[in-house]
Amino acid sequence: MPAEKPMIEDVRVRYGPGTIPQGPLPFHVRVRRQHAWWPGPELYGKVVDRFLLVIGLTPGMVWASLSFGWLPVLFILAEVVLIRLTVYRVLKGTFLD
Repeated sequence: MPAEKPMIEDVRVRYGPGTIPQGPLPFHVRVRRQHAWWPGPELYGKVVDRFLLVIGLTPGMVWASLSFGWLPVLFILAEVVLIRLTVYRVLKGTFLD
């Protein structure tokens, strides 16, 4: 019977500057290493990038809601969320669960 491996307590992924990755680095790590001016630290980069995306998309959503009314924009956002969830579940194989 093989010996049991010890449990890992800290499971956060760290990409050290001296390590060579086996595959492509995630966007939030790669962009911060290539461009020193990109905001946010590497550890919380994904949250910072999503916040920047929301800030960038908000004016368009406000314009659409003022131009077409808030109800059509609400339905379009709901459809986008539902389609995204459906695609995610199909790709993960949990669609029929």
